[in-house]
Amino acid sequence: MEDTTMLEASQDLFEEHSFTIIPNGISKDQLSKLREQIGAERGTLIPFDPSVGRIDRLEEITYIVSETSDFPDYYRALDLMIHVVRPAWISASLNVNKLKNPRTYSPDPALFMSDVVICCGDIPSGDKEAIEGGVLAMGGQIAPSLSKLVTHLIALDLSEERCQLAISKRLQLMIVLPHWFDDCLKVGRRISERPYTLPDPEILVESTDTAPIPAARTSQQIRDATSPDPINDPIPPAPAAHLEPPRAIKAFAGKNVKLGEDLNISTKLRGVITGMIKAGGGDVVAKVEKADIYVCTYREGPDYIKASQDEKDVGNLSWLYYLITHNVWTNPMRRMMHYPRPQSGIPGFEGYKISISSYTGEARVYLENLVKATGAEFTKTFKQDNTHLVTAHKNSEKCEAAAEWGVMVLNHLWLEESYAKCKQMPTTDNRYTYFPPRTNLGEVLGQTELDRDAVEKMFFSKARKPTKAVKAVPQPNVPASSVPASRINSDAPGRSSPVAEKAKRTKSAGEVKTPLPARHLEEKENYTPGSRGAKDRALSKLHDAAPDIARFEKEMKRKGGVIHGGRRRADDETEEQAKTSKERDSLASKRSIDEVEDDEDTEEEVTEAPAKNKKAKKDKLAPIKFRMLVSKDERWANNDEKASKEKGRLRELGLFITDDFKKVDLLCAPHPVRTKKFVAALACAPALVSTTYLDYAVKNNKLPSPEKHALDVKDFEEANGFRMYEAVARANQNKHRLLKDWTIFCTENVAGGFATYKDIIEANGGKCAKWKGRTTSITASKRSKNSSSEESQNQTEDDGNVLYLISDPDKREFSNWAKFRELAAREDMVPRIVKTEWLLIVAMSQYVHWKDEWELSEDVVKAMKS
Repeated sequence: MEDTTMLEASQDLFEEHSFTIIPNGISKDQLSKLREQIGAERGTLIPFDPSVGRIDRLEEITYIVSETSDFPDYYRALDLMIHVVRPAWISASLNVNKLKNPRTYSPDPALFMSDVVICCGDIPSGDKEAIEGGVLAMGGQIAPSLSKLVTHLIALDLSEERCQLAISKRLQLMIVLPHWFDDCLKVGRRISERPYTLPDPEILVESTDTAPIPAARTSQQIRDATSPDPINDPIPPAPAAHLEPPRAIKAFAGKNVKLGEDLNISTKLRGVITGMIKAGGGDVVAKVEKADIYVCTYREGPDYIKASQDEKDVGNLSWLYYLITHNVWTNPMRRMMHYPRPQSGIPGFEGYKISISSYTGEARVYLENLVKATGAEFTKTFKQDNTHLVTAHKNSEKCEAAAEWGVMVLNHLWLEESYAKCKQMPTTDNRYTYFPPRTNLGEVLGQTELDRDAVEKMFFSKARKPTKAVKAVPQPNVPASSVPASRINSDAPGRSSPVAEKAKRTKSAGEVKTPLPARHLEEKENYTPGSRGAKDRALSKLHDAAPDIARFEKEMKRKGGVIHGGRRRADDETEEQAKTSKERDSLASKRSIDEVEDDEDTEEEVTEAPAKNKKAKKDKLAPIKFRMLVSKDERWANNDEKASKEKGRLRELGLFITDDFKKVDLLCAPHPVRTKKFVAALACAPALVSTTYLDYAVKNNKLPSPEKHALDVKDFEEANGFRMYEAVARANQNKHRLLKDWTIFCTENVAGGFATYKDIIEANGGKCAKWKGRTTSITASKRSKNSSSEESQNQTEDDGNVLYLISDPDKREFSNWAKFRELAAREDMVPRIVKTEWLLIVAMSQYVHWKDEWELSEDVVKAMKS
């Protein structure tokens, strides 16, 4: 009787709900099963016709079942508050006999944890709550206990009970450190679990400058979407594909297509494209009013505005080729290079010179074209006048040079999101400057979609009236130099030598044809659809010869000419050349050079011919006289152009502005501050100068004496009870070894952040360990004292057997303190739980001493509360 009642109740689960199923990516068997399950639960199924591509009676539907958000009515459905769920939502709801939260089954790519089901092992309760909350917010699910549905087990050690259970049951899941989720949240993408996977997570291995970074797999999101200008003619799918059941939205079935005038394609190619569209069941029309799809190059002109305002599908030629090749509809805003680009770029990017590092193959092509689409100048060769470096990780020569030259280093998310939102995103956002350890961010390239609201607001808002169309190609018989550069091959990069570029301009002036491809690819790198004859063959040969031309020019620049080649013997070197080489090697920094060539061995690119004034620029670049760290000075905040310009000028004077607090000669601030950089840099025994030092140097174009701009420290000394000049003298004795052989523990949620105190401790030669209340696998040892060493003079108050824990006066830390005392007792050491003030004063004064007011205990906290 009970079974019958439950069955009847189950059969009403989808009653009063209507469904439609988008067939893209769903097999025939799965499609039939979904229909049966919905019908069995008394749900109403509204059939979807792939040949039409649009959902009939959309307003009546409650749930749209789809593996992807890539279908025409997706955004319209969201506007109507209709739930879009993956097929797994159906079975999950049936398993628990109630409707599951649709958000955790959304195919929205912004919910990057949508395929993740986590179960937490024995980790601190605060961490557990934060991780579970974050996973749910990003579309993932939480499992209170292990099951076959769990994809990720969050743990700190394989010895934990749940880890052992997962291993013994051979569950198909990943066991990862909590750090994985932290880093996913920091970059806003699901990154590779590989460096975080137990038992031997790579991120816990001590990092070195030569630590290998894994090569990125080609991101699926940029396949066939690397350039706005397609390189080859479109290839329709094989005829056999048409014999398969129509389980996907056909690209052109019943659709009218309008080809924009700014596509700049030949009559022959236009005829080929028209034939392919008709073969797919569509037609090509002359007026945008009759079109369902509008294809153009730029976000300009009355047809673009009209089509966009009428909510037609608007894409570029690359998108059209994608549709022809795959015969499956895709949203042109899903991929950056499938939507028309702004002819004037993104506001703010016009003055930037951007180079890229650590990207290869299709990823590199994609980013080169994205840089150009923003309106910035892309440079293959990285130089001092570059304003930004976009990189997948920081383990490269270009990144080293950028640090020395003061060039902003960012990940590709800044570039993508600036283009997506049609405005320059702030470079101060930590998401754009964070690089997860042992991770290649090239793996998450292309996952950013265009912001349709931002594009509408800037380019086709209802208040904007269509303007007269502007032709994007030069007229015949008009010299190319007389036409604005933005209108001629605005995305055609400088892949050849200057000689080749000059020849190209001379021979092709006035010739109307599709822009040259963005990159040299196999065999067809110079193929131009619709053009023919001797001109094309000559240009093709010229491009083929470009590498040889560049090498020839480079050899011609050498003293002695080409006859010596690149293999000159050492005894051929003149005395003057040897002297120049010696002087160059004696510079304080090995990276003080005029330019850095591309650091990718896999890229066979033509090197830019040396500039005529290259020697003069090198002569002007002085050796580094001072390395300065600046703290709490806002002169360059949110102004990358000013920062790059002024830091470049200062570097020419011999002053290198650095953020590396482990190597500092001058420490600059408006007054003594308690920032991480300031406190940690004091271990270098730097001269303390006021920000007036920078004011003088920038204004007078010369470096003043540091003594004339000494930092005013009187009030600070009186408040803290020590003399700064004595602290600097002690730092000179200590030589970064004040805390040598010390292991200092620090709680995870301490005010200011664990990383702050870790950096300060390590700058003084110690080690910092994160304390989470676990005594297993953690050891500590007593410190031996060497009375003969100079730095021991500043450690006289250290007994060697005291174990320190930096924490906050908070009752929630009491359990952590109790466990810490157990560790100290086990190691026969004296536990001392201290405020952050202890470390700050010790690091700034540069000698170890103790005051009772720095100690924390349960009684102290209770007294404070009362």
